[in-house]
Amino acid sequence: MPTNLFDWDELNLVREESRILIREARRRKPDRERIDRFCDYVDFVLCLIYAFGWRDAETVVGPVRMPDGIDDTTVNLMIDGETFRDRLREQIDQLSEDGVERIINTEMHRDYNTGVVNAGQLSGKNVRKRWNTMMDEKVRDTHDYLEGAVVGINDLFYTFDGDSAMAPGGFDLAQNNVNCRCWITLEQ
Repeated sequence: MPTNLFDWDELNLVREESRILIREARRRKPDRERIDRFCDYVDFVLCLIYAFGWRDAETVVGPVRMPDGIDDTTVNLMIDGETFRDRLREQIDQLSEDGVERIINTEMHRDYNTGVVNAGQLSGKNVRKRWNTMMDEKVRDTHDYLEGAVVGINDLFYTFDGDSAMAPGGFDLAQNNVNCRCWITLEQ
C-alpha cells in the first residue's frame, strides 16, 4: 500500500487493547459492555482508514466529496451473515489473540481499498483501477495472478478460481480475503 497501514499507531492501540481484553477474559467472564466499546473504537479506526484510502484516491482524481454518515455499515461488509463486530466478539470469546488481529488486519485492508474505489467511482472521471501485490513469497497464487491487472473502476477483478471482487478484501471466498496485503491504485 502507498503507506503501510499495518504500522498505524491507532491499529497498534487496537491490537494492544484486544490483548488486554483477552487476558482479562481468561481470568473472568468477558465484560460485554467493554467489548462493545472496543468494537466501537475499532469501528472508528476502520472509518479513519476508509477515509485514508479515499484521500489517496484524491491524489489521482482530485477532490471528491465524501458522503455524509460514513459508519460501519458503509465500510464493513457482511461475511457469511456476520459483521466484523460479530466476528470480533466470537474471537474474543474464544480467547484468540491471533483471530482478533486477523480480523482487524483484514477489515483495515478491505476498508482502505473500498475507500479508494468509492472515491474513484464518485469522482466522475474516467479512471481505471490497478491490482498491486507485495510481490513476495507470501502472495497467494490467486492474487499473484492479478498482479498488475487493470480494469474499469466499476468492473470486477476475477481470480483463476472463479472468485471476483471490486478490490482486494472484497472477495466472496474468505480464503481470498484473510491476511491479504494487496492494494488498489487508480489511473486515468
